[in-house]
This record gives sequence, C-alpha cells and structure tokens, in this order.
Amino acid sequence: MPSLRKRLMALDPATVSTVLSLLPTILDQANKTIEKFKKSKRKDEAPDGAVPEPRDPAARIAELEAAVMQQAEAVKLLAEQHAITIEALRKEAARLDRRLRLMTAVAMGGVALGLGGLVIALNVLFR
Repeated sequence: MPSLRKRLMALDPATVSTVLSLLPTILDQANKTIEKFKKSKRKDEAPDGAVPEPRDPAARIAELEAAVMQQAEAVKLLAEQHAITIEALRKEAARLDRRLRLMTAVAMGGVALGLGGLVIALNVLFR
C-alpha cells in the first residue's frame, strides 16, 4: 500500500520519538524474558551421567506461579506501551488526515480561481 507507506514516512518527529522511546523498554523486557528461560533451562539440565534429583512438586508449582505472574506483568507493561504507541499513531493519523483535507480544499480553490482567471483572460483577449 504505497499511500500508507507515504503516510507513515510523513509522521511527525514527536510521534516517531515517542515510539522510538518505547523500544528500549520493550527490548529490555524481551531480553529479561530470554535470560530467564535460558537460566531455567540450565537449571533443568543435569550434568552428563548425573541423575537429576527429584524436585518438590509444591516448590516447582510455586516457582511456575511466580514465573507466570512475572510474565503477566511484563505482558501487561508491553500492552500498555503498545496502547500508548497506538494512541499516538492514531492522533498523528488524524492530524495528517485534517492536513490532507485542508490541502485538498486549498488546491481545489486554487484550481477554481485559476480557471476563473483563464476564462476572464480569454474573454478579454477575444473581444
């Protein structure tokens, strides 16, 4: 969609900076999540030849519940950040739409004045 791409390329610098300011937070959350998964995988792996010791099911359930709560908080934070980004983009799109409508009206007025001037000039010229 070339028109959408052109509109996105013409975003207000303030909107772009708002969106870009959220990216480090999102990336930080993603990195933390990846590190947690790596650490939990390392804990679950047993050394070569060793028999993994049985874990207390209640402790494992508590660990999983804590991990789920942390992930839920991270998802909630990301959703809030996405909502802020979407709202900023909507405001910018509305501003661009108003600007486009205004420029279209101005261009139509210019064409109308130009045609009127041409008609008057032709009438004066051929009299």
